[in-house]
Amino acid sequence: MISFDKEQERVLRESIAQLESPESVLGFYQLQGLLFAIACSPESIKPAEWLDLIWLNDEPQFDSEAEADIFYKQLMALANHIESKTREQKYLPFAETYSEQWQQELAEWCEGLLLGHQYLEDVWLVAADDLNDDRLDEEIDATLSLASTFADLVGAKQLSFDDDLELAEDYLPEAYALFSNVLAAYASVSSLWSEGVWQFDAEQLFLSLEPVARDEYCPCGSGLVFSKCCLH
Repeated sequence: MISFDKEQERVLRESIAQLESPESVLGFYQLQGLLFAIACSPESIKPAEWLDLIWLNDEPQFDSEAEADIFYKQLMALANHIESKTREQKYLPFAETYSEQWQQELAEWCEGLLLGHQYLEDVWLVAADDLNDDRLDEEIDATLSLASTFADLVGAKQLSFDDDLELAEDYLPEAYALFSNVLAAYASVSSLWSEGVWQFDAEQLFLSLEPVARDEYCPCGSGLVFSKCCLH
């Protein structure tokens, strides 16, 4: 397991605090949620592709190159740590049972998760279409729905009040336990999709083309008739 120790956390938190005064960067738990979403991406995402997501303004404001180096070094250590924990099926950086003590931190983590998922929405749609698993789709929807609830409990409670429903405090531990469970399905999509074969190999393509008549359009999508395309 790749470690991310207390000292590294302290340094990263201090760097964030220095940058956060003008509200220019995601908070520590928002970063963790975002990096979890990146770790769960059906398609591997390089840091250069997602780094811009952590900035709330156009450009980061570092006082020196050394300060920037420290920040990015600890950020990459956190990203590697979260990826490692995700492979170990350890998803949330909180206790197994719900507590109001870290309700705000959970809200921020969920905000980061939703930000990352929104950024990766296109590749998630492709993966879901390829996998074509209704149960898995339901669990992913549940993941996002619960993340939205925990990200804005005040809004969720008001919505439930307006709809004559009750989002009681004693429901939150149950919702949190469900959230922990469906996160496992969310994190499984990457491996499930990578293990699938979503393109024909040569033999499969040949077999799939055998029933096509010579004067019909080729199923490869070229726009040519079969006799002038994949038949020869």
